Amino acid sequence: MQSKADSFSAYLEAKQRMKSSAPASGGTSLALLSTLANADQQQMAVKDLMVISGMPLTDFADALKSLKESGYLTLSGPPDTEVAKLTTLGQDVTRLSRK
Repeated sequence: MQSKADSFSAYLEAKQRMKSSAPASGGTSLALLSTLANADQQQMAVKDLMVISGMPLTDFADALKSLKESGYLTLSGPPDTEVAKLTTLGQDVTRLSRK
């Protein structure tokens, strides 16, 4: 189990990374995590997540890749029905960002 200090450190690192890589269009990686946190079972079809985000395809793909590589979400399934799901670390970051 992660300590609260580790979770907070992860949150601060994520926030800084997301701030520096936030697309100019207004959608952010943190917004993607928040959308997943509010979704049924904290997961959603990638194509639905993209539509809700309002982000251009390249910005969305970059954000999704960054979130996956950082361990905040997982992707599963074939490309046409791929599903994004929050990890425990992703849940911690979204919970901390709401406080």
